[in-house]
Amino acid sequence: MREMYFNKPDRLMTYPNQRVCAIIDERDDASQALDALIKSGANEEDIEILYGKEGIDLLDPKGTGRGFFSKIARKFQTFSEMGKTMIRMYESALRRGGYVFVVPSYSDADKEAIRKSLTRGNAHEINYFSTWFVESM
Repeated sequence: MREMYFNKPDRLMTYPNQRVCAIIDERDDASQALDALIKSGANEEDIEILYGKEGIDLLDPKGTGRGFFSKIARKFQTFSEMGKTMIRMYESALRRGGYVFVVPSYSDADKEAIRKSLTRGNAHEINYFSTWFVESM
C-alpha cells in the first residue's frame, strides 16, 4: 500500500470544479482506493485527501475563510439546501475520522474510472462537481 498524504492546502481550490468527491471511512479502504486510482491512471499529485481537524479547516464548512468549500458554501446557500447538506455531510465524515477524496475528472471516462477506483475502497457519497451542477454517482 502506498503512503497517503493529507491536507495539502497549497493545492486546494475554492470550488471543486471538475472534481469527483467521495467519503471513505477506514484508513485501509482509503489506501486501497488511492492504489486503485493510481493504477487507473490518476495523477497522484492531483489527488487530494482531507482528514481530521486540518481537513475540516481546509473544508471550511461555514465559508468564512479561504478553505476548500468556501465558495461552494456561499454559492449553494443562496440557491438550495443541497449545498449546505453536502458540506455538512463531508464535515461530519471528517469529524468521525473518515477521509474525503477529491480527484480531478475532465471526461465521462475519467469520472467512471475514478468512481470504480473509489468504490474499491468502499467509498460512498460519491459526487461529481461541475461548474453548474453536482451529479450523484
